[in-house]
Amino acid sequence: MSVGIFEQQDFTGGLNLRADQFQLAENESPKMLNVDVDPRGGVFTRGGYTRINSTVIGSWNPHNLFRFDGDAPQIMLSNGTKVLRSTGSDFSTLQFSSGNDIAIGSSFGAGFAQWGKTLYISTGTSGNGGYKWLTTNTYASALTASGPTFQPYITPTGGFMPCAKLLAVHANKMFAANTIENGTSYPNRVRWSHDSLPEDWMTDDYLDVEGGGNGITGLAVVSGQLIIFKPRAIFVLFGYDSSSFTIVELSNHLGISTPRSFAQSDVGVYFFSYPEGFHYYNGSSLKNIFNQLQPIIDLNYLDITTKPVDVSWVNSRVWFAVPYSVTGSAATKATVNFVYDPSISAAGTYTMFQSSDSYGLVGGINWQNSSGVSFGLLCHANIGRVVSVDNYEEEQDNFDGTATSFVTRYRTKWFDAGSYIQKKMFRRPDFVLKEPDASTTITVDVYHNFDEAEGNQRRTFNLTLTPDATAMAWGVGVWGTGLWGAGAASAVVVSGSNLGLARCVQLEFSGELGKKWGINSIGYKFQSRRVKG
Repeated sequence: MSVGIFEQQDFTGGLNLRADQFQLAENESPKMLNVDVDPRGGVFTRGGYTRINSTVIGSWNPHNLFRFDGDAPQIMLSNGTKVLRSTGSDFSTLQFSSGNDIAIGSSFGAGFAQWGKTLYISTGTSGNGGYKWLTTNTYASALTASGPTFQPYITPTGGFMPCAKLLAVHANKMFAANTIENGTSYPNRVRWSHDSLPEDWMTDDYLDVEGGGNGITGLAVVSGQLIIFKPRAIFVLFGYDSSSFTIVELSNHLGISTPRSFAQSDVGVYFFSYPEGFHYYNGSSLKNIFNQLQPIIDLNYLDITTKPVDVSWVNSRVWFAVPYSVTGSAATKATVNFVYDPSISAAGTYTMFQSSDSYGLVGGINWQNSSGVSFGLLCHANIGRVVSVDNYEEEQDNFDGTATSFVTRYRTKWFDAGSYIQKKMFRRPDFVLKEPDASTTITVDVYHNFDEAEGNQRRTFNLTLTPDATAMAWGVGVWGTGLWGAGAASAVVVSGSNLGLARCVQLEFSGELGKKWGINSIGYKFQSRRVKG
């Protein structure tokens, strides 16, 4: 009886949570945790999370981070009712005078917009026009609320801004939305400043966008268009001045509940609309990118009544932070990140990350310090830490000065060798694994015949890996004499144990805590039995 062979070398399909396993492609996985997808085909351990602030930020309720490139690069953080700043380590509150912190009155948090070297901050507080700040100044400067006071074109004076919840720079103007004017709330109003003058505003320079529910919830700029989000609609502002501005409806059913639910990339905007899921707009068309994750809504694994879905664009990937639970208990904070890489495959690729203490990360940005070193930064959902991500030289997370390990898993789709009717004797599979830089063990659980329930694995075996024999071990080798192992740049072939007699098999790989590992290829070997009956 001949032996059949199949080699799985492509894993770029990523995570697909479709309940029907027959819908999964060969390169997709029904279960991934804390493993990254290699665009060349393999999977490997995600990079560690590392705190940047040694001092915990109190009263932790992060809204978002903002990259401010003033005279010196700053990380701005909207947390609760405060605005904080950092040059890359601990944070301090931004004040408008000694002992007086800027107060944020909006549930959206602070609105940030950069104009030249000046940072503008909206507070959403009635009677307050917001603030502006230069990094060379100790304190921020208060702006007078526009409305009832406005500035005609012929006599601009500066120092004004509408009280608003949202800010954006577009068409050489400052835009403010969801305003409060002379004590009256105009949640559906978007205003714009004079051309080139962000602190002067004309009485009649506004549009009220009434459709799609009450309140403008986000402003984004895509391909020369101002995107206006509402709870149940999306609009596009075309034009470049007061005489040419035109509102066009992009969608009459998609929308966002909070500005935390969208993030801008270099070429478009990603957003989460409930219950439709994740979408993308590139300036010409809307794209649904939620197909792989649709069951998380169909099966009620999200509870957005307690916490909104948070969307960040970090290191050329989208980080969707969600209150996700499969146990039926409502999650009140983000518990995982679904990380979407649009550059891998035509449909893009998902994986799932979770911190070592079982939380997701929110409010992220790309940031570059004064030395030109780039960081991907996000906020921990539960503790007052801002962390850098994708630290691939780190095998653990570090939030409080102590490194802690995180769980890593990868599960294959069901493999039936082309037919689930025939029983097969699955022989010892071969694996091409990434060579580690320290001895490690990968546990492989084997499931049979579409029975994938936890604890129902039919057999388990270990794959033990050691670095090259000439490699230097930390704390043992002599520096300057020993050689480091090749690590993930090299690969090794390892044989597993027999998978058993079954119609189909599924493998789940679990890495050793605190150790790097990765898979480049899985080689199945099988002998088909005669079909009876």
